[in-house]
Amino acid sequence: MSRKQLIAQTALRLFADRGYEQVSTQLLAKEAGVSEALIFKHFGTKEQLLLSIITTGYQRVVEQVRGRLTEEDALAFVHNMIDLPYELVQKEPAFWKLQARLTEVEFARKQHARFLQPLPALLQKAFEQLGYAQPEQESHLLLLLVETLWKVQAANPQEQMQDMLEFIKTKYGRQK
Repeated sequence: MSRKQLIAQTALRLFADRGYEQVSTQLLAKEAGVSEALIFKHFGTKEQLLLSIITTGYQRVVEQVRGRLTEEDALAFVHNMIDLPYELVQKEPAFWKLQARLTEVEFARKQHARFLQPLPALLQKAFEQLGYAQPEQESHLLLLLVETLWKVQAANPQEQMQDMLEFIKTKYGRQK
């Protein structure tokens, strides 16, 4: 691991655990075992470091999600979207904990919205294929559930969500 990666990884952990505003570059340097000058050399500013963490985090998330967005079976797609927040938070708990802390930071909100951008239309199409009377509203409702699930999971990674995920899946099936 390069020192730049070490700085970013340490910053992610500290920002997630303590909050962005509570972590000084001095503390970050100490925790990463590097000089403050090296942090500034690699990232310019603490804010640029945060932007880098968010941007690269969502790049990793998009890679993890890529195949799921092309699922042909509508019900499997809906069920995949229900499981997705749990799986993403399990893989990168610090990133999602940081995202939950950054709900008021415009750049973080924009990156999250960009990540979610294709989902409403894809979910609406899936609900149409499943025969739901109000596919647009079903899509909106499921996205609200998904948003809540990842925030709960990020706040408490030990929370066992499997039973709730399975329960939610029972609510979605093919309509007659």
